[in-house]
This record gives sequence, structure tokens and C-alpha cells, in this order.
Amino acid sequence: MSGMKAMVLAAGVGERMRPLTDRVPKPLLPIANRPVMAYVLEHLAQHGFTEVIANLHYRPQDIVDYFGDGSRFGVNLTYTYEEELWGIAGGVRRCKHFLEGDTFLVIGADDLTDMDLTALVTEHRRVGAAASIGLVEVEETSQYGIVVTDDEHRIERFVEKPKGDPPSHTANTQIYLFESDVFDFIPPDKVYDFGFDAFPDMVSHGVPFYGFSLPGYWRDIGSLADYLAAQVDLLQGRLAARLVGEEVRPGVWMAPGCQVDPTAKLAGPVGLGEGCRVCSNASLGGGTTVGPRVEVPSGSSLWNTVVWEGARVPAGASLERSVVTAEGVARV
Repeated sequence: MSGMKAMVLAAGVGERMRPLTDRVPKPLLPIANRPVMAYVLEHLAQHGFTEVIANLHYRPQDIVDYFGDGSRFGVNLTYTYEEELWGIAGGVRRCKHFLEGDTFLVIGADDLTDMDLTALVTEHRRVGAAASIGLVEVEETSQYGIVVTDDEHRIERFVEKPKGDPPSHTANTQIYLFESDVFDFIPPDKVYDFGFDAFPDMVSHGVPFYGFSLPGYWRDIGSLADYLAAQVDLLQGRLAARLVGEEVRPGVWMAPGCQVDPTAKLAGPVGLGEGCRVCSNASLGGGTTVGPRVEVPSGSSLWNTVVWEGARVPAGASLERSVVTAEGVARV
């Protein structure tokens, strides 16, 4: 028996993540030395969503080359290419041929989560929903779709990225569960959004549209600050996910082939990629991750810093809240 269907939203350019996304598509941004989309695919597989399609636009071949058919991550992965971006809802509409006919999930390639998707399916079916959204409480509301629900979890109001006082602090996680009815609210061959277009229309038409707060971790990797915070969260075990290497002591993860000088200091959380070298009197901590085969020179200090594979750490560097790539250093 085949698994449930899901769509991973992987077409975005990642403007808010520049300069990191100048040469790397957002789904391939490394978090604890694994691409963020790898965690998404494995999480889908754990909850039975094994038939997956990803929409691509920016640097599509890079994504295809890395993930292939998805079998390494427990899914059967296919792709669709958008020469022009169609918006999130428009992109889903273009995958109607793959998704229609049964309940299906939509999730962002940069939604780092271990939320209980099985519980979402259970609640969705219990209430007879045509559409359900995973919800989470947030403090800063201006970057999210904000949702108001009644006592039965039915969505009464949906406000995309509100300015001023929000109607609630309950945010849309961009984890959606749909029946094929949703396609009635997305016109074909038109740039279309869920938050601004389809969802308000569904509410006004009285569609059985629900929002459920889900147990577990969720973070949208929407900024450099989010990107750095996600490294810490993963290394500290704040979400259930497979990490590279072995936890040699609490919060310190080390992949095979690492060389760490006895005088170097590792203050977890720290993640060291395969074959990297940490030289004498270097100091690493605060959620620092070092990519495969990178050398951290003697006397260097890295705190809450990510060093990508292929990057060079300057001799004697003292870096905090930074990302080091082959092109240079980006500071938060």
C-alpha cells in the first residue's frame, strides 16, 4: 500500500536569507551539517507521507542532484519546475494532477519541525475538514499569517502578516492538510496565495476550515537569526531529528574522521562535520557547527557561528553570530 501524498514548497528564492542564498538554494542550507529539506523529508516519512512532490524554481538542478528520488530519506520524490513563480497556492494548483483524489499535506522546505502530523490527520478527519492548518503561538506576529479560531477549532478569521495590533498570536505554520475541495478556490494559471487569496475566500464561503495547535517543535528558517538559532536547537535536542555523527558528550556532536587538538575547547552545543580539524587553543561553542573537512586554525574563537564545507576560517579569527562560506563572512 502506498503512503499519503505531500508537497514540499521548494521554489522560493530566499531573499531574506541573502547572501547565503546567492549561490545555494534555501532547501540546501545546512543546519547541523545537513540540508534543512533533509529534515523535512524524513519527518514526512515518519508520519506516512511517502509520496512527495517538490516544486522548484531557483537553482533547481542543485536540489535534484542532492535529493534525487528521495529514497535516502524514506520517500518517493518527484519534482515540478516553475519557470515563473506562481505563488504558494498557484504552485499547489499546478500539482493538482499529483495531489488530487485523497487527503494531502503541504509543507515548506524550510519548515524545521517535529510536530505531530499524524495528530493533524486524525483531527482533520474527526471534524470532517476540507482544510486544516497546523498552528503555533508566536510573539512577533507581523511575519506570519495570524489565525482566529472558535472553541471547536474552526477558523473564523485569517489575517496575513498583520500590521499594528494582531487579532491573535496564533500563527499559521505553513503546514496544511487539504482535501481536493481546495482546488475549487485556486484558479488555474494564475499567481495565487493562500494567506491573501484562497484562505479568506474559503472562510467567507463557510468551508469546513480548521486550525489545530500541534505538539512539538517548529521554526520557519526565514532569517539569518532563525538560521543560527536552529543550529542550537538541533544540537541541544529540542526537536527529534537525525544528526550527523555521534554525541561524544552532552551537546557535542562529532562526525567520523574529526581531529581535535587536546588544547582546543568545545563548549556545547557544537557540531563537527566529517574530517574537520580543530587546531590548538581554538575555542568553539554557543551552537557552532563546522562543515566537513574544514580546518579551524590555532587560537580561533567561534561562538554561535556556522562554517560551511569549502569555507576557510581566517587565522586567529574571533567570530560570533556569523556564517562563514567560501565567499566570505556574513554577520547577524
